[in-house]
Amino acid sequence: MKRVAWYIVMLSAFGLTFSACGDDSNPPGDSGLPDAPDVMDATTDAPDVMDAATDAPDPARVRSSSASYADLVKFGGSQSTASGEVYEILPGPAALNPAADPTPFSNNTGAASGSYRLAVSDTSAEDSESSTDAVTDVEIRFTGSDGTNYLIDGINVIHKPLGAGDHSFFGGVGSNVVMHGDTGLGTAMMPKMLAYITLWGMVNLKDADTGAVLATGRIIHIMTGTRVRDASKQLVLGVDSDLSDHDINMAETHVILPPLDATGAMSPVPGTAHGFLHMMFENVELTAPSRDPSLAYEILPGPAAIDPAMTPTPFSNRIAVGAGSYSLTVRDVDAEDSTDSMDAVDNFSLSFTLDDGTTYTADAINIIHKPLGAGDHSFMGGVGIDTIMHGDTGLGTALMPKMLAYITLWGMVDLKDESGTVVASNRIIHLMVASRARTSDLELITDTATDATDHSPTMVETHIILPPVNMAGEMDPIPGTRHGFLHLMFEQVTLSD
Repeated sequence: MKRVAWYIVMLSAFGLTFSACGDDSNPPGDSGLPDAPDVMDATTDAPDVMDAATDAPDPARVRSSSASYADLVKFGGSQSTASGEVYEILPGPAALNPAADPTPFSNNTGAASGSYRLAVSDTSAEDSESSTDAVTDVEIRFTGSDGTNYLIDGINVIHKPLGAGDHSFFGGVGSNVVMHGDTGLGTAMMPKMLAYITLWGMVNLKDADTGAVLATGRIIHIMTGTRVRDASKQLVLGVDSDLSDHDINMAETHVILPPLDATGAMSPVPGTAHGFLHMMFENVELTAPSRDPSLAYEILPGPAAIDPAMTPTPFSNRIAVGAGSYSLTVRDVDAEDSTDSMDAVDNFSLSFTLDDGTTYTADAINIIHKPLGAGDHSFMGGVGIDTIMHGDTGLGTALMPKMLAYITLWGMVDLKDESGTVVASNRIIHLMVASRARTSDLELITDTATDATDHSPTMVETHIILPPVNMAGEMDPIPGTRHGFLHLMFEQVTLSD
């Protein structure tokens, strides 16, 4: 029941009723939330944009907001964490092709221990013998299933000629690369995934206890990427679709020394129990970002932070990095809903790139002007200014904390791809420029009775939500999206009258 009931709660954010989801815990048309307060109690007339008061907004208020974080974050390194599990992939049938046996891509795992740190320089996008891509610092220590303590303390990145080999090495080090699965990049015995960092190099494998070299000039492949193993360490089976977990807090690192030499011929790695090593580090930390990754990001499906029994929802603490920009100017004329409301969006442009490079755009919002009293709560004419909402207010979903929306709006939008082609037409959009509802580590504040959000002028954030429902209140996932919805976030945005 809880797995679908969140949609009913979310529909309150759009003033829609919904009774066809299969959950009968509330009567048809009842969101299960308190009745929405009178619109005059839910808006404010603060002379200062950052202060909330209790009166309706002045007529014809115009307000603008924008942000620009156009470049996708590149990470310059990663490292293990104290909380992250370490284990070894043992020989066995390939999870994606059981006829291939034994392989280093099985679901057979063994407990291990270890730690690592890695720093890279990714300066070349294409392969070249003159590439300057490099590993600038590395120390990998781990204990294999045979009890041997291994050490890797240097990696010479492979700089191969353009077009050589089966696929690109991206100069030796790659950033934000979708690979494996059906991509033709890397083995098809691994599922499609996103590698925040990927590299190919040559190493000397050492005995960590004595420093003796166990294997000289061995190929190594390292990826820090989206999580491809579930909680029971079973490999996800996505080949043509990326089914890996893009939560940045769930990133994992693969360290693989294959049983091959530089020519691709079989050559078991000396000093190892199986002729290869495939070590896994979970919940790793990505380091040295090219910019603050918390400035533009996507909310992924997951348990609602305020009510974890509600899952999956767009109101979780699961975060994927992103990039993008937007500009917005709204006109708030009418305080009450009416089909004759003059509330409008005078300007809107959006471009947002997901961590895998998928880009969405939009260039106009048509405000919803609904009849007075229609739906679960007021839209304040379609645009609201300085509105206290969410939490226990009855205005918007109770799966968001009580907060102050300097701009809030409900409208319809055509979602487009990077080239301007419409991928989803006439979709509901809810946008808020608001007090910051997430902490510095992007955890959602959970106070619904009191506004505990950050009202600092430098901490204004923007939520852009396209839900998986239509105006009739029916489930209607958005085509062309990974989850059927989008919840895009911008931090430290501008706000002006």
